[in-house]
Amino acid sequence: MKRILFLLTMLALFPMCLVAQQTKPGIIAHRGFHRFEGSAENSMSALQYAVAHDFEGTEFDVQLTADDVAIVYHDGSMQGRVIAETSFDTLRQLPAFTLKSGETVPTLDAFLGACRQALLEQQSRGKHTRLFFEIKPQTSSVQRHHLIGQIIETIGKYQLHDDVFFISFDLEACMMMAQLMPDVHVAYLEGDLSPKQLQEKGITDIDYHLSKFDAHPEWVKEAHDLGMIVGVWTVNTPEKAQEMLQLGVDYITTDEPQLMREWLRY
Repeated sequence: MKRILFLLTMLALFPMCLVAQQTKPGIIAHRGFHRFEGSAENSMSALQYAVAHDFEGTEFDVQLTADDVAIVYHDGSMQGRVIAETSFDTLRQLPAFTLKSGETVPTLDAFLGACRQALLEQQSRGKHTRLFFEIKPQTSSVQRHHLIGQIIETIGKYQLHDDVFFISFDLEACMMMAQLMPDVHVAYLEGDLSPKQLQEKGITDIDYHLSKFDAHPEWVKEAHDLGMIVGVWTVNTPEKAQEMLQLGVDYITTDEPQLMREWLRY
């Protein structure tokens, strides 16, 4: 009788186990799908390729020039020119302003316009790629306010409110964005605070480097228990992908989104 009861219990639990095994983290293309057909990081083609391939998210970096033009670019300087201290017109005269794909560094306005068009086309396939804005730390609180204001304004202009997810190493920027857009997900990147500490500051989610979860694997469960989404960056090997899968993270940011699908057996 005990054996029969045990077997019946295991059969009842089997569907739950199957669901848990089938749950896979979303794949976020780091700076877009830039390793596809000669694209470039943070380019509009990298964005469009990420959406066309239906990855769960595409990440890009946003910062402000000295004359308050929001651009999609990662580094804080371009050919020795500090972006926050250089005008947009000066930057676009530099050779580095032309990316290896032949495209130029996009303004946030042009970039989100392309996002809007790509997402509209994607809807017919019943898919949805989320836009992961990395808000780069600015040189002053004034610039931070101006950048966040432009981001919110441009999101409204292209009606992308339901498509965005904000991340930043700048704790103040995370807190500000969480206050200004309380119904949008905001994740902190630095990894120096526990999920509970972040939630006490009003920040909804965490997105930490994989080394932080090597040191604090318990943070994944702690975050989930608090209702937070857990992301990890930047995972570029199958071994680390499997480790993060076992930890139960919700999304993985990677430079190899297509390979990640193979590694996770999607």
